[in-house]
Amino acid sequence: MNQFDTNLIERIFDGLGDIVFCVKDRAGVYSSVNQAFVERVNGNDKSELIGKTASEVFSPRLSAGFNEQDKTVFENGRSLQDQLERITNADGSMGWYLASKFPIFDEQKNIIGLVGISQDLNWPSESNLELANLKTVVEFIKDNLDQSLRTEQLAQRISISAVQLDRRMKRIFRLSTKKFIMKCRLEKASRQLASTDLPVSEIADACGFADQSALTKQFRTATNDTPASFRKKSRTKQ
Repeated sequence: MNQFDTNLIERIFDGLGDIVFCVKDRAGVYSSVNQAFVERVNGNDKSELIGKTASEVFSPRLSAGFNEQDKTVFENGRSLQDQLERITNADGSMGWYLASKFPIFDEQKNIIGLVGISQDLNWPSESNLELANLKTVVEFIKDNLDQSLRTEQLAQRISISAVQLDRRMKRIFRLSTKKFIMKCRLEKASRQLASTDLPVSEIADACGFADQSALTKQFRTATNDTPASFRKKSRTKQ
């Protein structure tokens, strides 16, 4: 990717306030970031980040996860798209976003870097939920996370097809129905890990995971942490 292309794309993403954009080389060094990236890390200017790596910008836990993703993209040469991840915002609150990474190739088809993009997942207003006729589905999902939740059955509750439900969910939440359910399961698991002494196996069952190992796998993917470690850190902060 030449400098003109990088600058042009950076300016485009500067106009998209809730989308974080960056370009890294094979060494993981940032060569381009947009303003949303600066704000996410509570920085002052892009120049503070250019030339640095994730390990110099983020916490060890987060940077380890980002570096592992980069390694996967570089080794496989394939994009990593719509990865559901949990982050700590600049103000200390917890948030969710969808992350995607795309390899950059030179003329000889060698991977020379990657482009990273992530979208913040903010909860929509009640009016938006009502307008999309999703409030009933969302409330049912949140009240029945311990049950098997299938897109087809959820769609039937508001008399539409599974395809139509997915389209509405993506328009309002930027997530497919399946990924929205997973986000809700992980949120509930996080709350119970932080506020109760329930065994992880019971939390897994209450949140609709097949077993403790299934919860651990999904939790690690989303947070780069284990349930046990997350619980310990949450108690330390209290």
